[in-house]
Amino acid sequence: MSLHKRLGLSSKETQNDNEVTLKLTKGELESLLIGLGEATFKGKQVESVFKLVMKIQNELNKLD
Repeated sequence: MSLHKRLGLSSKETQNDNEVTLKLTKGELESLLIGLGEATFKGKQVESVFKLVMKIQNELNKLD
């Protein structure tokens, strides 16, 4: 089995070469949010992490 299949990555090309598609379960998304919520971030990281959390939360809401 290829690496991209084991990681749940789409073999299709994305519109942006800097993007990947992941298939994550509801539990995995929740784990990411909990981990990010418990971590400490500084400076420029805060805005990037906030945007990431919003993306994860939006995907989680689609599963409910």
